[in-house]
Amino acid sequence: MDSPRVLKDYTVVVRNRVIQALGPTSGVPVPPGAQLIDGTGRYLMPGLIDAHVHLRHQSELLSYLVYGVTSVVHLSGPTSGVPDPLGLRAQVARGEVLGPTIYASGRIVDGDPPIFPGVSIAVTSPADAAAAVEAQIASGVDFIKLYNNLTTPEMQSAIAAAHARGVVVFGHIPRHDGRVGALEHALTAGLDVVAHGEEYFFTFFYGDTDRRLSEGLLPAPDERQIPSAVQLTLSAGAAVTPNLSFVVMTRAQLDSLPRVLSDPEASFLSPTVLTTWKTQNPTTRRDLALFDRRERVKLPFVEHLTLALSQAGVPLLLGTDASAPGMFPGKSAHVELRALVRAGLTPYQALAAGTRVPGAFLQAHTQTQPLGTVTLGSRGDLILLHANPLDDVTVTDSIVGVLVAGRWLPIDSLKAMRRAAAALPR
Repeated sequence: MDSPRVLKDYTVVVRNRVIQALGPTSGVPVPPGAQLIDGTGRYLMPGLIDAHVHLRHQSELLSYLVYGVTSVVHLSGPTSGVPDPLGLRAQVARGEVLGPTIYASGRIVDGDPPIFPGVSIAVTSPADAAAAVEAQIASGVDFIKLYNNLTTPEMQSAIAAAHARGVVVFGHIPRHDGRVGALEHALTAGLDVVAHGEEYFFTFFYGDTDRRLSEGLLPAPDERQIPSAVQLTLSAGAAVTPNLSFVVMTRAQLDSLPRVLSDPEASFLSPTVLTTWKTQNPTTRRDLALFDRRERVKLPFVEHLTLALSQAGVPLLLGTDASAPGMFPGKSAHVELRALVRAGLTPYQALAAGTRVPGAFLQAHTQTQPLGTVTLGSRGDLILLHANPLDDVTVTDSIVGVLVAGRWLPIDSLKAMRRAAAALPR
């Protein structure tokens, strides 16, 4: 994943979860007693990294592995199904629980009132915001997550407190003080990762959207201003999680919720999560007609923005918002890869957004070894595929097996483990 190339007839040796040797098969000795995985005619790539998930039940961990997602960034703190994400992070790291490596924020830091009271901390002043961030960092979180209802001073204080302790910040673009200028305020304050591409639509490009919707018209974001928004992002050194898959699946639910819920993956959701999906999906909105019109415009807009961000060199991190309604853990990463290619990225650029780029980001900002590439010293999180994803990104789910936490897991074994876990009381 350093360039769009295939290294043919190579051997990779992994020991103690780290790639310790690789090169042409004729020149790489295999240590005595090593477990051999025959990759003849197949393709080895780094495990996928989903840089925006919400763990709502421990059983979701196996779903990520079934789809080759070997690292996740959990961005909502404790949930009812995962009351101690930092404890679960430690259990996975110690090998006590099988799953992807977990990186985690604390509770979402939001203004008063918070958008999601159950998973948020509501702050009421800049000092309160800084104290909330400092407390989360003291608890051992990897990242801070900010949300919509923060005032600009509260947002600035939270980001400054995080940066003072070397912790980066993911976030929505707070718009409590108005949509105009909100993107600039957040980027100037130092927001490190814009958590959704649609945040640009809701702020910098929102314009007269409300008026147009009230008159029965479609929104008309001024795409001539995309270069300006891209330059703001590039100059700030921020990364972006396009999260096209979330917009795609919102559209899919509006078109046919029964079709989405009939996906076989639904059988692997915990009953509580599935109930939430059925009762809190986009079709339950009171402003459904307005929302539907807005969504018809938002997807092509975010696609155009994503391509422009990629062409300008803004780091793009694959993220899906799993397990929000419609976003199946693990599977959504492949929806995102395909959506990135439909937006105009090459298969290599899409794959980089799910491997090398977030790997470099995580290495730079957390205490973790290199990951996201098949290179010496990199973490040995790997997936073996039947076909070449550089030719066709849709083959990323044609998985032969997954290597994670030093264990080789053939796909049939992984699927059997997941079926067995789904049969247990949850």
